[in-house]
Amino acid sequence: MKLAAALLVPLLAAPVLAAPGSGDVERAATRTAQALDGVLRNCPPSFTRIGSPQKKCVGAGGTVEQARTKLSAALGGELYGVWRSRDDQRSVYNWLRTPGGYVYLRLQPDPEGRAQTLVYLDTPPSDAPAATAAPARTGNTRPPTATTRPTPSPPQAPAQRPAARTLAPVPFTRPLALATPRLNGADVRAVQNRLIALTRPGSGGRGDGWYGPVTAATVRAFQAANALPVTGRVDRATWDALFSHSARTFAASAIR
Repeated sequence: MKLAAALLVPLLAAPVLAAPGSGDVERAATRTAQALDGVLRNCPPSFTRIGSPQKKCVGAGGTVEQARTKLSAALGGELYGVWRSRDDQRSVYNWLRTPGGYVYLRLQPDPEGRAQTLVYLDTPPSDAPAATAAPARTGNTRPPTATTRPTPSPPQAPAQRPAARTLAPVPFTRPLALATPRLNGADVRAVQNRLIALTRPGSGGRGDGWYGPVTAATVRAFQAANALPVTGRVDRATWDALFSHSARTFAASAIR
């Protein structure tokens, strides 16, 4: 029940632009099931009061991390930057781009035990404020929210505070890049959190701590916006630029 209630947190935190319809959620659920070789199913009874009537659920084999890896590989270019987590990676969430806007999706252990991983997909309720539909591939798009009250647009750049020389919460100790096994740690999470803060428009949340292909793609978007070599690798130069007060924001549509 706690995990079901936690589903509302990132939905409420995300800003509003477009309102995808039930057809968008249905298509997103079908694509997710295909990518995971999963099964479209009824959401657990504990989800009855969670989200909107359009919500869909998919059951999939494998752990949450394995499901996240598969979705990143299959749908990486259509996800909203890095994955986020609010419960130390027991569950992770993101948004999937559809013609009608971004559909929220979350991966968590299946509370009913019918599958290892449950994927929850949802859209804002019909009375949620929304602007015109976001384009499918280009333009400034942002994930939807399940809140029923208007959410102010986030600032286009982080606040400039000339206090500390660096904004890094941990020191640079190693280059970060795609590797097998994947790199994990506080430095990866720090990079992801900073990238989330610089993505325009913002969506809140925190990184999951694993350096995967979506993180690498987001690093490339940051590097391109900040006149750095576009490598998808966080070396010392990229680290210093990322955690500087002069770091430039970048559009979510630039993440490829």
